[in-house]
Amino acid sequence: MSHRHLFENGQCRCGYRHGDPAAGTEPAVGQAVEEALLHGLFPDPLLRRTLLKSVGAATVLGALSSLLPLETLKAIAQERKPLEKTKLNVGFLPITCAAPLIYGEHLGHYAKEGLEVSLQKIAGINLIRDKMINGELDVSQQVMPVALTMTAGLGGTTQSIKVLTICNQNGNSLVLANKHKDNRDPGKWKGFAFAVPFEQSHQAMQLRNYLAAHGLDPDKDVTYRIIPPTEYVSSLRVGSIDGFFGGEPGGQRAVYEGAGFIHAISRDLWNGHPCCSVTAAESWIKRHPNTFMAYYRAIIAASLHVSDKKNRAGMAKVLSQPQYLNAPEIVVEQVITGRYADGLGAIKVAADRVDYQPFPHYAAAVWLMTQLRRWNILKEDVDYKKLAQQVMLATDAEKIMRSMGASPPAAQFGKEIILGKEFDSSKPEEYLKSVRKPA
Repeated sequence: MSHRHLFENGQCRCGYRHGDPAAGTEPAVGQAVEEALLHGLFPDPLLRRTLLKSVGAATVLGALSSLLPLETLKAIAQERKPLEKTKLNVGFLPITCAAPLIYGEHLGHYAKEGLEVSLQKIAGINLIRDKMINGELDVSQQVMPVALTMTAGLGGTTQSIKVLTICNQNGNSLVLANKHKDNRDPGKWKGFAFAVPFEQSHQAMQLRNYLAAHGLDPDKDVTYRIIPPTEYVSSLRVGSIDGFFGGEPGGQRAVYEGAGFIHAISRDLWNGHPCCSVTAAESWIKRHPNTFMAYYRAIIAASLHVSDKKNRAGMAKVLSQPQYLNAPEIVVEQVITGRYADGLGAIKVAADRVDYQPFPHYAAAVWLMTQLRRWNILKEDVDYKKLAQQVMLATDAEKIMRSMGASPPAAQFGKEIILGKEFDSSKPEEYLKSVRKPA
């Protein structure tokens, strides 16, 4: 991808290895910023020349760097180049995960960056993925881990896709038809048919992991139906499925319409798990580096806004509109606030039922890819950590978030707690040895 280089002691802080910076244009930009800074602070030419002659430019700039964010000023100057493209087609799925993309438009963040964004609502993951492959979308919401599987070539199409941000954490539910209210033991779900949005989705991986933890063989004991999120409730009502694991507001709408009940919300299985991501093709980024950075800033700004719980009031009203989720406001409100009816007669409260922290963690990417290998959907081992670093733009997101006053975590391979067990993303091969190996 195209990214900005900030050099210190001969090393770039961006986290990527690349050639001599002297071969590029950024040193010229940095020099221009330095000259502009000196002219601004010392406008009198005689004083400026005398000072520089006495102590040297390096000494002056070194002193100023201790007081002013000189490297940040250089980066901003480089990043604010004219946009290669101003009109963008951005795809989103009609689920609560899409809040940052929608709020980028609602709050005017796209316009502030000089972008005219056409938000395109797309019903299912297969279709939105195909539109990305065909170049119909500049930027796209994608369920995790589709960007990873596309980059790895899983499914017959290899295309390098980058994850700019995570749309949201949690925000999914495992729902069963009302006829199963007396069958709450997952170990007794043999023969069930479950809907998931995509074979390679995190929903499918979490469901498989959950069933296996309760003694079922996810490959033999249940069946899976690939159904768009908008069709979960109707499929449940007509009896073509016994349940689904999917993004909201599907689960809450099933309760609202009397079609099913919430067996578990996803945060109770894996708190902090990623659901969807904001993605762009590497080839598109290389052709539009300045447009890419403009959109990146806009989507992170929108994400930081909706992640702040002080800004949640009124979100349901915006998201529920026909052009977005097209759902009853009361349904979306229960997801956003975390105070919800479970369909079993209880009102539950989970403040973190959905969150919108944009940082793209490596650990989650590694776990999802190990699940694909565990269940033999991924036929061969890959370098899980390398793939995560290649796809998840953690260092870039960290830089932009810090420039906006946020405090992102470090880009590293951390640990996750999934179904009460610790997963160490720095040791994916050890994890795979500890679980059921592919046939």
